[in-house]
Amino acid sequence: MLPRKPSAPTPNQEFDLENPFGARDAPESRDLWSEVGTEAPGLPQPGDMIGSSYRVKGELGRGAMGIVFSAVDEQLQRKVAIKLIHAQLLTPSLRQRFMQEARAMARVNHPSVLAIHSLGEHASAPYFVMELVEGQTLEQYHSELGGLIELDLALRILSDICEGVSAIHAAGAIHRDLKPSNVLLDASLRARVCDLGLATRLFEGGNTREIAGTPAYMAPELAFREQAALPSPESDVYSLGCIAFELLTGAPPFCAETTLGVLVQHATAPVPLVSTLRPDLPPAFDYVLTRALSKEPKARTPTVELFRRSLLEAREQGLEPVRILVAEDDDDFRELLAIKLKMEFPDADIECVANGREAVDAFDARPASVVMIDLQMPILDGTEVTAALRTRTSAANVPIIVLTASGGPAEWRRLSQLGADRFMVKPVNLDDVVTTIRRAVRERSSSLPPPPASRIP
Repeated sequence: MLPRKPSAPTPNQEFDLENPFGARDAPESRDLWSEVGTEAPGLPQPGDMIGSSYRVKGELGRGAMGIVFSAVDEQLQRKVAIKLIHAQLLTPSLRQRFMQEARAMARVNHPSVLAIHSLGEHASAPYFVMELVEGQTLEQYHSELGGLIELDLALRILSDICEGVSAIHAAGAIHRDLKPSNVLLDASLRARVCDLGLATRLFEGGNTREIAGTPAYMAPELAFREQAALPSPESDVYSLGCIAFELLTGAPPFCAETTLGVLVQHATAPVPLVSTLRPDLPPAFDYVLTRALSKEPKARTPTVELFRRSLLEAREQGLEPVRILVAEDDDDFRELLAIKLKMEFPDADIECVANGREAVDAFDARPASVVMIDLQMPILDGTEVTAALRTRTSAANVPIIVLTASGGPAEWRRLSQLGADRFMVKPVNLDDVVTTIRRAVRERSSSLPPPPASRIP
């Protein structure tokens, strides 16, 4: 039995974790499907029939419990996906879990949960037929994007996932294994939750027991208790918090070289503040994620729906800048700007500096959510400051507004190429400055990346 909250593995403990559907925290795990082989007897091949209606087209993927095929329902003339367990891997407990997953999914009728069409057996192995989503997993999309998902898109995906999980809970089921590889995105980047009911085998020395979930997204009470807790709506909330943390910052909340190390961090380490990892996020997200990732289930956000609403409310707060950096060498105008900005954005931190070098240093010390700079400044001018800031990852989505008394179209073209968002010619109306800041923040927030190029085979 695992200790309650170990600070480090004991010398005699030996851990190995089966790797379910793309879990990236168990490099030592056995690939049971490779032991069976793609040509093993009983595995359907392209052109084979499953049941009386489904003709196999090809393989979509493999995981800890099942293998998924694409097929065509020849009676209804529609594409479907079929998940089954090969007989060589089938045990009574695995069959029971597989059937539980199918029945749990069939009880849920929601556009954000993968639909189940039918259930049957093929060569003594159970299977169920589900809708085929032509797209990719959230894990694949995030990996191929190669950077942060734009905030509004990330929140839209999270809202879809939360609505699906809420429907699962309303049907009396628990997902047990929420993670990005168990979320499918269609061509419009709409999310569907899939793969309910998975369990994972944990090997402790010579003993084996089952835990529900994937370590990078697993609630600590599922592993670190004298009697490990059963999966619950609160443990699903915790997993959703891990997914949200990863989509908002680019990485899971806890990482370690070993599976045990990840589990220990979930149980003992403080939750990093997302606003320190992604400075354009308002502090409201810190509270939302920290609450969802509370170590004790009773301290967490009580429902998935409340977690969803809390994320959206934090976003609304984020449409107002939380820190504005102004670089202006005219002392009087700089003071006027500071007074006006403090009046219009009372909750924001306003920092004003007198030259371009100070502007870059101030941003490096604490990134801003909006930067406003004069074109003609000593040491570094507005063009050089814009170029310098755009080389910084922390400034990638920060609006840059340039003020000038002498620049024209040529300067604006150059600044636009470097990544400036707005170009205002002095003298300016201070109300127009405020409007420009709000508009630039909203435009930066609503710019979406292109849809995924790849598709599930």
